[in-house]
Amino acid sequence: MPKGKFGKQSAVLLGFLICTVLIGYAEDSPLSIGPQKDPPVSLRFFGSATADRFTRELDESFQGVLQENFLATAEDGVPAGFLNASLPGFPWAGTMWSRDGGTFMRELVMRGYYRHAALLAECLIDLVQKNREGFYAFPEYFKGSKPGPGLGAELDGTSSIVIGMALLWERLPQGDRAKDRIYAFLFQEASPVNYLKSLVKSSPLAAGTGEFGCGVDIPGECYNVVQNNLTRLALLAAAEMARESGSKALSEDDQRLAVKIQDGMEKYLVNKDGSWIWCIDVHTLKPNRAVLESAPNRGFGGTNGVASMYADVRGLQPLASRWSGVVHSEKTFQQLYNTPLRTIEFERYGIWTQFDLRGGGMLTSPSYGQGYAIQAMLLFDKLAMAEKALGWLADATYSPIPEYKLHRASPYYFYERMYSPDAVGRVALDEGCGALNLVNVSEPLKVSRLMLGVDDSSLETTRMIPRIPYSWKGVEALNWPIRSRSGVVRADILFERKGTGGEFTLKLPPGDEVDDLEVRMPSKDGYVWREKKHAQFAHFATR
Repeated sequence: MPKGKFGKQSAVLLGFLICTVLIGYAEDSPLSIGPQKDPPVSLRFFGSATADRFTRELDESFQGVLQENFLATAEDGVPAGFLNASLPGFPWAGTMWSRDGGTFMRELVMRGYYRHAALLAECLIDLVQKNREGFYAFPEYFKGSKPGPGLGAELDGTSSIVIGMALLWERLPQGDRAKDRIYAFLFQEASPVNYLKSLVKSSPLAAGTGEFGCGVDIPGECYNVVQNNLTRLALLAAAEMARESGSKALSEDDQRLAVKIQDGMEKYLVNKDGSWIWCIDVHTLKPNRAVLESAPNRGFGGTNGVASMYADVRGLQPLASRWSGVVHSEKTFQQLYNTPLRTIEFERYGIWTQFDLRGGGMLTSPSYGQGYAIQAMLLFDKLAMAEKALGWLADATYSPIPEYKLHRASPYYFYERMYSPDAVGRVALDEGCGALNLVNVSEPLKVSRLMLGVDDSSLETTRMIPRIPYSWKGVEALNWPIRSRSGVVRADILFERKGTGGEFTLKLPPGDEVDDLEVRMPSKDGYVWREKKHAQFAHFATR
């Protein structure tokens, strides 16, 4: 595509974005955070009605969370940075769930909303207290301004927050207050990282509780595959942080314990068919069939979290990894898909049901059901499946089945519980946590990032791996943040499908560059790579 067309499109879209979607950045807006404000960023999919609809759903849901769930200033004693799990009138309003806060922090960071992310990080640091073992560990949720420790071992919250903070620390400039606070928090003796390490120093795996422990409403501790993998990723994120700050010995210790968890997962949490076991008993190290066959666990789509969470720390190319856990994740995805009712529902509508038993096997969500499944499809390059699943997500968000009554300010807001048309008359159509439930916005936002495909997990090489459905024309990002050796740079990115190939353009402001750029492009011969050193502008085309 000629440079002129790229520039014209960019200018028009950026002007529209600033004038409409991001009008909240006016000086007197509640979204204005201190003297520094997050610059506008846009991400647009185009070329089909589904692409246009999904773009608007992403924009309105993201801005809806910032306006309705996020406290930019302290309010009624609740600290600035607090993120409500749900809107007033819905379950869990007035609470901030640690896992959800961590996942939304991740999305704020990866979109370059560093001041929002920093406010959230500092709010979490201020609210958390030490547990019985003397470590800072996050509770399942915070209620309003009430501080608290993690009294159980709900590790997915603590781990997701560690990952979010590490990603933010890597991208904030030297001397930034939040960067210094995050470093001091994560590297102190009582840090949540040391808490995670303490759990696996004398055990084969990390024992945890909660939704990603033994399962929803199932008491006790279990060795859970998703929770252990997330703990492993948190340790790897901390290891990279230690390496970048010059603490080689600490980095190696974090990596060693991450490998220990990885080995434990391989040894104890793999079925005979090669798929992951959801969880095992902490005493027998064997599966408890009653737990695994319970209503919240049987066929639970959250097991795809091992596959989807790979991207949070390890990059966007799991299929190029030598970790055998990727193979187990692929087998898990296929095993879930092969469940007869799920296969029927997906082929009929594009819905990836979240449970075998709950909701009659006809319920999903944009997070642990449809969201994790789409992320796995994208990371495993199953674009035909992803196209079908994205189409259903976009349509069901905007136009739920008529019998399902939702209460929301915009038909473009993502909401928690989504039902197949086949559910009508068979199960209660419960609204649950409703529109803008936090994690059900976070995971579609992550889906959109995987489709854009910016992989800056390594300082050595920046990779671009666009994954756009075949019937969509392309994706455009403006002012998108990319981590580089010289700090964060902002790029305009455009990828368009052209028959069996495509065109890719990247443009940076004068004086900025990406040291080593690699772009994966589709072609008639499969995927091919194009490279450029010291890229301030790059344009590639394939057939």
